[in-house]
Amino acid sequence: MKRFCVCVLAVFGLWSCAGLDRGGSDHVVIAFWNVENLFDADDDVANPGDDEYLPSNGWTVERYHTKLDRLAEVIDAVRPNALGLAEVENRRVLDDLFAHPKLAPLGYSVVHLDSRDKRGIDVALAFREPFALVPGSVHLHEVVKKAEPPTRGVLEARLVLPDGETLTVLVNHWPSRGGDRDGAFRRIAGTVARGVVDSVGHDTNVVVMGDLNDDPFDGSVREALGALRSRNAVVHRKDHRGLFNPSWSLLGRVDEGSLYYNRDWVWNVFDQIIVSRGLVDGDGMQFVDGSFAAYGPDRLRDEYRRPLRFRRGRGEEWSEGYSDHFLVFAELTRGR
Repeated sequence: MKRFCVCVLAVFGLWSCAGLDRGGSDHVVIAFWNVENLFDADDDVANPGDDEYLPSNGWTVERYHTKLDRLAEVIDAVRPNALGLAEVENRRVLDDLFAHPKLAPLGYSVVHLDSRDKRGIDVALAFREPFALVPGSVHLHEVVKKAEPPTRGVLEARLVLPDGETLTVLVNHWPSRGGDRDGAFRRIAGTVARGVVDSVGHDTNVVVMGDLNDDPFDGSVREALGALRSRNAVVHRKDHRGLFNPSWSLLGRVDEGSLYYNRDWVWNVFDQIIVSRGLVDGDGMQFVDGSFAAYGPDRLRDEYRRPLRFRRGRGEEWSEGYSDHFLVFAELTRGR
């Protein structure tokens, strides 16, 4: 019996989500979202990274709950069966999010481990039926560069379907370009994720999602992780180690990507969903061709079509949008 292995990285495609919540286990929706600085309004003295998000700086309890409202609106629209998240402060904000009236009826469970990230932001995984968590399967693989503090680790968890088939999920949030201009730290992160995929097994079903802070053509993704543009190259590779990256499909499209990177004034596809040979080989659970997309309807965009952010503007003004990233998702289907 083949297993799924999902590595959460983060990718986008623009698509309407009507009808995504199919029910049952023949189709499942997997997704990733960098929710941009989901902090509570309490001061954690052990986390200096939360000082910007306190009532003294305009981050009130009311504003925090408005942020939760915005995030819940989007998650409820897509209703993924497995959802990787980035930029969450702690377990509390996750519990508050999935206890929201829009999401509580969906019955999400949460996987989270604290990382040693200097900003105090973590990755997490939420899942709901038909998935359950395999006991003892949760691990956080540290991403460390010599002479640098650790960044967000790679979160590993194994999910299981009612028939016993399993899916290993790796949730990633690689170092940003601001602190890693030459990409060396992101290459290390890609190598760590690659090592986890290899340890699970080359012929398992693997989905890699996350905010990689690099595009599909960058070396951290193509070389360190080994994610390829060609599906055929993955299927026919003799060592079965190839990963297929459908997120290439968003590159070069007008007003499409997973985020708009203001420093370069371009759209990027930093958020990617990547699948292994096992999900494109025609046997068992399969990636649905063309299903990779970013959820970016008009209400989630600003006047320039960019993601509508939730952040402080000039002075005391706030833009109470959603995130600087769009949620990305894809479908998997069971073989007949």
